[in-house]
Amino acid sequence: MTKKTHQGMLLLAFAIGFAACDGQSPSGPTPLSSAASRAPTVTAISPSTGSTARPTPVVISGTGFLSGATVTVDVMAGSVSVVNSTTITAIVPARAAGHADVVVTNPGGSGGTLTAAFTYSFHEPFTLTSSTDSVDAGGQMSVSWTAPGARAGDWIAVCRVGGGYEDDWYGLPNGATSGKYSLTAPTRPGQYEFRYLLDDGFVAVARSSPFTVR
Repeated sequence: MTKKTHQGMLLLAFAIGFAACDGQSPSGPTPLSSAASRAPTVTAISPSTGSTARPTPVVISGTGFLSGATVTVDVMAGSVSVVNSTTITAIVPARAAGHADVVVTNPGGSGGTLTAAFTYSFHEPFTLTSSTDSVDAGGQMSVSWTAPGARAGDWIAVCRVGGGYEDDWYGLPNGATSGKYSLTAPTRPGQYEFRYLLDDGFVAVARSSPFTVR
């Protein structure tokens, strides 16, 4: 290889290296995809009303939903699942009666809002009424209830006043909005009350007046 040829190859290598480092290279930063940079839109929520007493499962429709999105309906929703870019399922917690915006926020911080699209609807109070305020241990009595927002899984229990459920008695309304149960009173003396409990759990939304087992 001649000296002249060697110098030419060095100049060519220098030129290639300069082109790669001078900021003019075509391989610059990859731009964000349009899906990642576009804010989501919220077009509907179903159902559009929810309970003030219990959580409400909802389906939110729109566009541009990304995995990891959060949902707020006045308060943060739970169990959020992004089914696809146009559908989200979530559970909205109970809240005081009134209208609320539905907000979906993608992980990058971009959000979409459907204004006043959800209404927390006040249910008439759940009620429990004991047939007596005093009964002999093991005697017969009854309890009546009204539950406008009743669902399967709700239950009615006898509990000690100030205590928890002790397996003295329970009844399953099976979604009935009103009714009456006859039952045998607890066999241990003390003060008791009936409680209306939600969704196979121990959240009491109504209590009867206390009754005494003597």
